[in-house]
Amino acid sequence: MKKSLLSLLVPVVVLFLLVSAPSFVVPVAAQDAAVSGTLSFLSWYTQDQYQPVLDAFLAQYPDVQIDYQNVPPANNQYVQRLQLLASSGELPDLFYSGPPITLMAENGYLADITDLEVVQALPEGYKQYYTYENRVYAYAPDAWVGGVFYNIALFRDNNIAVPTTWDEFIAACAAFSELGIKPITMSADSIPDLIYWLHNTEVLSQDPNFDVRINTGETTFSEGYLDALTTWKTQLVDTGYISQDTVGLTDDQRFTEFATGTAAMTISGPWAVNGIMEKNPDLELGLFPFVGSTPERAYTVGAVNVGIAISATAQNPAAAEAFINFLGSPEGLALYQQVTGNFIGADIEYEINPVMEPIRPLAENGQFAFPPVFWTYGNTLAPSLIRGTQEIILGTLTPEELVQQLDEQQAELAASGG
Repeated sequence: MKKSLLSLLVPVVVLFLLVSAPSFVVPVAAQDAAVSGTLSFLSWYTQDQYQPVLDAFLAQYPDVQIDYQNVPPANNQYVQRLQLLASSGELPDLFYSGPPITLMAENGYLADITDLEVVQALPEGYKQYYTYENRVYAYAPDAWVGGVFYNIALFRDNNIAVPTTWDEFIAACAAFSELGIKPITMSADSIPDLIYWLHNTEVLSQDPNFDVRINTGETTFSEGYLDALTTWKTQLVDTGYISQDTVGLTDDQRFTEFATGTAAMTISGPWAVNGIMEKNPDLELGLFPFVGSTPERAYTVGAVNVGIAISATAQNPAAAEAFINFLGSPEGLALYQQVTGNFIGADIEYEINPVMEPIRPLAENGQFAFPPVFWTYGNTLAPSLIRGTQEIILGTLTPEELVQQLDEQQAELAASGG
């Protein structure tokens, strides 16, 4: 499956469509409560995918019956069903939701699960995706994490070191350009991934909550993104390493350029591996994370998966809590990893595609981000950033003008409620 990182924003739309409700918080049931009865569960994973997890849970809790409902995420089907259930006051005991969690928590749809031991065991980088006013409202132990795919043979045969800092990345770009090899290929829609690279390593590595504060007006795109856009333009666009033809490239075209050796690098996630290898089974495929001004600032691309939330008005809160506790156990996490294929933010044994192994430490420690996930109005602002970076490449916009546009849009959306 080939998709851009922006397509992973789909879960965010859930939060924009839900209707308002009075704000309240209902704590989950105590752990010693009897666990029995029917547990309703709305999921966007099919029951066949999820059955090993369900079977293992029911083996521990035989007095529970699970009413498992699957609605696929494609074409907003899941979003629409969740919206309907929320607006009618009929949310199931358990359901999936995506970040940011702000509106769902404000509207009182979610039980506070902060104090569950399995929640506390997660890395901070995982918990922050589902935190509102210092409380956690959904459990997500897994994440997709990517980085910079590179052609191992091209680096090796040309004596070019795999970058461990941004400056080394730029030096590699210069070396490949002198050899007549395109340093890095990006599609028109994936251009901002280079901006996120610089933002992640130089801003989020030091202040992981920076983008959350854009939503409240405590900080701005100008403060957090102007330096990244300026560096990108000066060192990649003005040098010709990112050329105007990028604005016309599709994902399939850029992956073809990369797989065939026309380009030395590209940025994507784990879903791209099979497609790249299908184009060139002999490719020696490598991966390195987003690297910063120093090796310590490595902070790659990725996002925590959709999380499981407990309804604030759950009919069976004891069973719902028991399910999350089971999912966070070593047995549950191992089974869940087989469902999602993602990295797990816990110390358990599991297999991942060997190509992805170099970024396992960052993935498990929560050293990753895909910034639009944190923007309340990301479904509007992220496309604006795509268009703006394309215009900068074409010479019709400056970095200063783009961040001003984003700040103005953010202010207008916040004032109008989206």
